[in-house]
Order: sequence, then structure tokens, then C-alpha cells
Amino acid sequence: MPMESKNKRPFVSWSRLKKSFDYASKGIRYTWRYEQNFRIHIVLAVTVFIAAQILRVPLLEQAILAIVIGAVIGLELINTALEHIVDLVVQTYDERAKVIKDVAAGAVLAFALTALIVGGMILLPRVFELLF
Repeated sequence: MPMESKNKRPFVSWSRLKKSFDYASKGIRYTWRYEQNFRIHIVLAVTVFIAAQILRVPLLEQAILAIVIGAVIGLELINTALEHIVDLVVQTYDERAKVIKDVAAGAVLAFALTALIVGGMILLPRVFELLF
């Protein structure tokens, strides 16, 4: 017997789940199309994952790379959504809206720099080992 929620809907609705994934993929495609920094993050992520394979980085360290890269990409998506919310709510220039957008972008930058440090700690010793 399928588990049901309090509102008598099935516990899992495959059609609603599919719609959720469709909406999410539209958001990712939108961000890819209109946000330069998102495209840069994706290209760098692919490059890092390829480098990790070439350098035979252990699986645990690849998982760490995946976590920090996923966080940067997720933050970039949240930043894009937040910018659109601010633009929707604030129709004229407002210094407070600028602060909101700048702080959100700063959060992405802070974690992107953290990811860069983590990536460097994992990849650079292997690169140096190959070169020297």
C-alpha cells in the first residue's frame, strides 16, 4: 500500500517530480544563457574534473572537488534568482537593492575563492610532481 501524505496525495507523484526537474532545468538553462559568470564556473568545473581524471586524483578528493564546485554553482543560481527578485520588487534605483545584490555576489565570490584554494590544494601538488 503506497504511503500517503495528510492531504491524500500520493507520497510521490512522478508527474509532479518530472515537472519539478523540468522547471529546475529551465532555470539552469536560463542562467547558462544569460549569466557569464555561471558559464565560466561550468567551464572551469569541467576542466577541473578532467584534470582530476588525468592526474588520477583519489575518489575521496574528487568528491571534495565536486562538493565545492557544486556549492559555487548552486550559489551562482541563488544569486541569479535573488537579483531577479530584487529587480522585480525594486523598480527604481535604490542603494539598499544595490547592497543586496553586491552582498549576494560577494557570497559567490567568497566561496569561489574557497573552491579555488581547495582545488589548488588537491591538484597543484600533482601538477608539480609531473613537472619537477
